[in-house]
Amino acid sequence: MPLLTTTTLAVLYPFLIELAKKGADKIVETSSEKLTSGSISWLKSLFFKDDEPKKALKELINEPENVEKQTAIKTLVENSIEDNPEYENYLNELLDKLPKIENNISNSKNVITGNVNTGGGNFINGDGNQMS
Repeated sequence: MPLLTTTTLAVLYPFLIELAKKGADKIVETSSEKLTSGSISWLKSLFFKDDEPKKALKELINEPENVEKQTAIKTLVENSIEDNPEYENYLNELLDKLPKIENNISNSKNVITGNVNTGGGNFINGDGNQMS
């Protein structure tokens, strides 16, 4: 089994942190069309117990830049795949669909706060495209 790459982990860690903040059930609601029930079940079994993040995930949330915490997550994933090679398909599915899940932004507005210095040029503000 190949080790998880740095790129894979760079995508996986932020997702897991968001997953822990939102909760396992929330990820099912927001991504059930995109992720199979198998991959969702795999994630839940690895990182949640009684709908609460397990210790390794809690520690990653508290210290996301800590190499030891990242290594603990990496080891969990690798051991899981080593025990059941089918889980590698779930990981690949997650990685294929994850950017699509995270990059969905809807009903978003740009908000301008504070002073805007245009250097004497025109400034267009808001949906009405009014010059100010």
